[in-house]
Amino acid sequence: MASKSNWPGHTPLPKGLAAPARRALAHEGIETLEQLAEFGEVKISKLHGMGPVAIAQLEDAMEESGISYSGG
Repeated sequence: MASKSNWPGHTPLPKGLAAPARRALAHEGIETLEQLAEFGEVKISKLHGMGPVAIAQLEDAMEESGISYSGG
């Protein structure tokens, strides 16, 4: 589950996300769900370290926060 943020545009990545997935996102400068949405679903799925469980966790957190992918 994603933590709620007091600052719009700063919704943190979900707790419990696997270390390889966190490293892959950090390498791309992604620290929030909003940045993830801008990066795009296709690009995320191609990152080394992003498996189906991590992608599902991220998508669930985005849905809970009302965030959807905007990029390709």
